[in-house]
Amino acid sequence: MTKSDDTSHIHPPERSRQPFQAVAMPVERASTVVFDDLEAFEKRADRVYDGFSYGLYGTPTSRLLEDHVAQLEGAARALVVPSGMAAMTLATMAVCRSGDRILMPETLYGPARDMILRFLGPLGIAAQSYDPRLDAGIAGLLDERTRLVWVESPGSGTFEVQDVPAIVAAVHQVGALVAADNTWASHLLFKPLAHGVDISMQALSKHAGGHGDLLMGSLAVRDEALFRCLKDTARFLGYGVSPEDCALCERGLMTMPIRMRHAAANAAKIVSWLSQRPEVARILHPAMPNHPGHAVWKRDFSGAAAVFSVVLRPELAPFQAEILRRMRLFKLGASWGGVHSLIAVNDPRKGRSSLDWLPSGPLWRLSIGLEGLDDLITDLEQALAAPAAASARAGRKAAE
Repeated sequence: MTKSDDTSHIHPPERSRQPFQAVAMPVERASTVVFDDLEAFEKRADRVYDGFSYGLYGTPTSRLLEDHVAQLEGAARALVVPSGMAAMTLATMAVCRSGDRILMPETLYGPARDMILRFLGPLGIAAQSYDPRLDAGIAGLLDERTRLVWVESPGSGTFEVQDVPAIVAAVHQVGALVAADNTWASHLLFKPLAHGVDISMQALSKHAGGHGDLLMGSLAVRDEALFRCLKDTARFLGYGVSPEDCALCERGLMTMPIRMRHAAANAAKIVSWLSQRPEVARILHPAMPNHPGHAVWKRDFSGAAAVFSVVLRPELAPFQAEILRRMRLFKLGASWGGVHSLIAVNDPRKGRSSLDWLPSGPLWRLSIGLEGLDDLITDLEQALAAPAAASARAGRKAAE
């Protein structure tokens, strides 16, 4: 068939479909998906869960990543969405209806708590926060309206470790589901589904992406009906993921074990160094014997991530901004799990009722990256010298 120039610009020559095999994930972009015949087109809705019907609902690239995540999680199915926050919103909205009730630990990711209280609350879904140290005692908060219980172990900022199997046992007694934010540990250090959790969520932006340039979240489940419920809700919300981002995430997964092991080893040495510093009131790290839930962490986890918190002595509060300003390698940023070392500053005491055990003083969450260990310690040491430097300057001025 002879084609005009206009048509030839749109329809290239036919070529062999013989597979081109490479070790890298193929990036296949699409909004429109075409079909061979009318029957296939009219039945395209049947392909939503396992085939391809429209680019928003999945491409070969996103499906390959979802299959990989499911394998790593020990799940039957997995779903990837635009962010960790999107994953938490999707999981909650998929299983809860007006009149239902949600329980969430006080440590749950702040924006997710806001979403549950300020967005789902007016829609008739009630929520109650609970002390993350309740463990089996959560049974006292459950009732017939409880539909979903979130766990996050360890919890953001203060790193309480929850007894997830004990919570699961209590929650399943009333027929409710358990969803876990497993971003800190990832599937490498803790597999929620193997401990009875119904929905395992990760912000793949962090350990999996690994370079601070990717936004993505995942949900993994064992139950096909639950997966289809999640998939349908994702369609209704218009959630889709870029194939380029999926390829970046897949690349990150390939190096994730090595990156996490190296960063964790350096983090352990930095924790040991910080433990000897007079500026530090307490270190919050699940691997430390005095940490809340350490015994449960040792029982259920296969290791520790390179993310922990430090409580500085109260008298350093006036110098906090100057200390942070002096940092050269550590950057201020609200994330973790990447190659760059980060510090996030927050006060977890606001809105919390279960922190009587936490000493007063500024709290920093550190994420140890892949820089040289000695360089990171040197950076911390020179920055922590800020109060002494300020005192010396004041002394010189007084002498003048």
